[in-house]
Amino acid sequence: MAATSDMGVLLRFYASKQKSPFILYSAFVDYVKRYAAKNVEEQEGLVPYLGDPTAPLEAAFAPLIESKQIAIIDTNPAKKIIFVTGYFNATFAERYKEIKSNATVPFPTIQDMPKQTPSEVLIKSEYTEIIFDLLKNQKPDDKNLYAIIVPMNLPSIIFPGNVPVSVLVNASLEKMQHMLEKDEYHDYYLKKLRISNPGKEISVKNFFSQFVKAPEEALQSLKNSADCFYFWGQLCYFIKQDYEKVKDFTQEDVNVLQAVAISEIVTSFYKNESAKNQQQENALKTVQMHLKQPPYFFTMDGILKFTDAKGVPLQGQYKDEALKEFLQKETTDAMANELPNLLVFKTASGARYFIYKEKVFPLIIRMCNELHDTINDALTREWYEVLLNYDKLKEMTDEAAFNARLEREVEKLSPVLYALLNATFLSVLNVEMARTNKSGNSANLFLGENLMPYSHLLMLNRQTLLANARILLPFWYTIPIFSWLLGLFNKKPQKKKKQGAKQSVAAVTEDVEERRPSSHKNESRKDSLIHAAKKVEENLIPEGSSIEREMNSYKKQWNKMITKQAYLNLTEDVNSLIRDYMRKVLRTISGKSFTIDRIQDLAETLCKTPNMQKITDQDSLYVYVQLYMVYLVKNL
Repeated sequence: MAATSDMGVLLRFYASKQKSPFILYSAFVDYVKRYAAKNVEEQEGLVPYLGDPTAPLEAAFAPLIESKQIAIIDTNPAKKIIFVTGYFNATFAERYKEIKSNATVPFPTIQDMPKQTPSEVLIKSEYTEIIFDLLKNQKPDDKNLYAIIVPMNLPSIIFPGNVPVSVLVNASLEKMQHMLEKDEYHDYYLKKLRISNPGKEISVKNFFSQFVKAPEEALQSLKNSADCFYFWGQLCYFIKQDYEKVKDFTQEDVNVLQAVAISEIVTSFYKNESAKNQQQENALKTVQMHLKQPPYFFTMDGILKFTDAKGVPLQGQYKDEALKEFLQKETTDAMANELPNLLVFKTASGARYFIYKEKVFPLIIRMCNELHDTINDALTREWYEVLLNYDKLKEMTDEAAFNARLEREVEKLSPVLYALLNATFLSVLNVEMARTNKSGNSANLFLGENLMPYSHLLMLNRQTLLANARILLPFWYTIPIFSWLLGLFNKKPQKKKKQGAKQSVAAVTEDVEERRPSSHKNESRKDSLIHAAKKVEENLIPEGSSIEREMNSYKKQWNKMITKQAYLNLTEDVNSLIRDYMRKVLRTISGKSFTIDRIQDLAETLCKTPNMQKITDQDSLYVYVQLYMVYLVKNL
């Protein structure tokens, strides 16, 4: 053995040399002193033991006693004894090797321990707890010795910590298998299982035969098959039921009942794990379903807020590592010459979004359509103001400058759209979609290998915008000589002109925000609701957008009416339903309870009403209802 200063290791080594767990305290003190003198050059940690090692040994023994690795028997001060728990780890590990080769060898029990063994050295626990803990996260070591308390007043099973718990499980299954191989037990318990499971005779026979012939394969099926849990539970119950009638147990009976107890709790463990795995799998499928629903792009924080159909957060239904693995797989696994299914992009602010690749082009088209009216109206107003001042902007006459201006406005008004249009994967996705003829083909977004100009994407024409701005001017602006003379005398100073020219579309289109009172000492319920609505709005609205724009966008998706009047009528009907519903809700709801989760619950309830169910695009309607509810409360 290599030199060491670890007293736990030295105690176990010395006990193995003495072939006894009972070490004379004084003899070990002398041994440590000699050992330290011999190995101090190799191990500096042995220096404290060179003189009188008694004091440093007592300090080293304290944590070992606390962790139950040793116990001090001090009944006779002249012969103080150290009991080394780890001595039995090697002894009982050999016993489990014997059981593996011969199922009739009994489990080591507390009766196999010397009578002088201090009870405090054993880690005692009910089999229902200790087996669960060991199956979950056992870290094999040669320090701990467990006493597994089993029911029916059977002797506690001794299990060394350096043996994998799978050895104990397999030993239990082999003991049960050994019993059921006997003719009188085989046919008897098979018949009981068949009678208890009418219509499942073939499944019962397959389960029983598999277990009797190959218990290790039966354990594997136990981890994966739902039917096995029920059959295992019944088999263990039938065996225990029969043995309850026995008054005096033989060693073989004790063996079987101990094995049944272990097998029963293992069945319960894997049943519980299977349920958790199934829950996690379903939760991740729901996460995937949410990612494919509006608004189609989500941050990690948004993903963590996903809920199931009952409104319960999904985050507690899967492990964080499982979600990371799922996202890692979705964002990296791909077929040859194809992008992964889930793409990642970042906005200028650093926000990181996930989006499925089949949703990229439809989302770009939708966001371009919703920006069309906003930028069109804002530029028309701005150019009108410039022309009214007898001035001009470069983008009015230069197509390149016009596209550059549109690009700047898209960057300000819709950072998500701007990030998508400039994403490195967009051109690759365009080729892939065109090659595979998938839905959402990019034919309308690219000219050859290059992205279309912003004027084409937004469907904005420079000449049309300029003409619309000129139409708004007074009639004398259309008389060339007269307008030139007026411009010569009425033109505003250059400084103001530049300030007006640099005015952004975002500033022109900015809505007048409601100002809350500066004093909030006696904040009313109405103010509290408005404040809560604004907080919810911040979480619901994508970066750079507004609640009005988002409502308009989703309204165009669920409202499929062709004629203008029918479109307006359906919109008003839906809005009326939401308003009527919110009037009732606002009687009882408070600012504290007006949260995103509450909004989602209200929207889901309303969307399930018969009138709302007539609208086909329920996903877009669901988002619209949430937005309109927040809009109503915000503008109380």
